[in-house]
Amino acid sequence: MRRIFVPIIAMLLSALSACQPAAERQTTSEFDQVTRLDMRQLPNQQWQLSHAAIEISFCRDRINEALLAEPGELNRWRLLGEPSAFPPYRQEGLEKLAQLYQQQQLLLWQVAGTVSAQRYHLVAPASWSKGAVADAVYPAVASLGQRDDICHIKVED
Repeated sequence: MRRIFVPIIAMLLSALSACQPAAERQTTSEFDQVTRLDMRQLPNQQWQLSHAAIEISFCRDRINEALLAEPGELNRWRLLGEPSAFPPYRQEGLEKLAQLYQQQQLLLWQVAGTVSAQRYHLVAPASWSKGAVADAVYPAVASLGQRDDICHIKVED
């Protein structure tokens, strides 16, 4: 009898874990991609950045605080290129950026962050033309502006 219950319990637990809302499910590859880009100095041979910066304020102060970083701090962390160089509280903010990547197919690279907002550049493959990258900024802002978890967004040229 006991042998029957163990597989049934295992199946129920796996079924319950599949019930997690899609918005909360993230694949490791998206989080890894966002984290890898966050640790790099960009642009490089593989990636380019939009000229325009996008300022975003998340509706949760906790996310804004997780992404709090001066440009000099970000530069130092990225020069080291090690995950341990970044503060542990940053992970929650990167998870939110991975969620944006998963849901909207937008890669953002942070250039600064205050308690109330952060500045990002849109990341695109180096193979894209400069015009294509520039043309992608405003549709990205329009798409992000419709999200309930973003309270403020603007473009800085």
